[in-house]
Amino acid sequence: MRKILFLLGPALLLALVLPWLKPATAAASASNLHVEYLGWTIGSDGSRHQLSYAERVYRDGDLLWIEREIPDAIKKRHEAQAHSALGHTHDDVVGAPLWIRQNTDHSLYVRLVDHHEQRLIEVGPANYGNVGFGGSWAEAYHLLDPADLQKLQKAGPEADGLQTYEAQSGQRHLRVVWDIAGQYAREISSWDEDGLSARTIKATRIDLPKQAPWVTLAAYRLRDYSDLLD
Repeated sequence: MRKILFLLGPALLLALVLPWLKPATAAASASNLHVEYLGWTIGSDGSRHQLSYAERVYRDGDLLWIEREIPDAIKKRHEAQAHSALGHTHDDVVGAPLWIRQNTDHSLYVRLVDHHEQRLIEVGPANYGNVGFGGSWAEAYHLLDPADLQKLQKAGPEADGLQTYEAQSGQRHLRVVWDIAGQYAREISSWDEDGLSARTIKATRIDLPKQAPWVTLAAYRLRDYSDLLD
């Protein structure tokens, strides 16, 4: 799950209700997902702050592709700026696709895909947070680390291939609807009893495009993330 600017990311949310756990070793699934994020908070001045966005998550064995859905109007504006004399800064690749590979030793190879400049930008662990990646393969691949389910309470029996889990810490509640066959969180909801904040993540299955997005990148130049900071 990509956690960039989404109020409380999944790892921070689980930290409220669960102890820290090691990454899961659950078997990978090939389900590809459309993931919608919606969160809101009410500030001390009574104003409501809401954030929503959607991503496509393609899961193929040890490869993971996470792509934010960007409106066409924003893409056209970005194209115009990219061909101006403004140059290319870190802001040019905010929201760009992430292409992640898990190696046999469970280390990760993370690349930011800059289509405008046809660059593959290699991102090291120190900069994961800058590109919206929390560093956990299991959480990104399954939307919630399957190992965390062991610390949640089942809410009723399995139904239609789904298992619902719940947890509570003080006034904070967490609810997870887990797709057993697909091995992903179909829905994650959290809210507080005083009604000042809530967050929902919903995932639905989608098809992989006829041409996987990573097969078109052979001609892209490999660069380091530090290039964006020059």
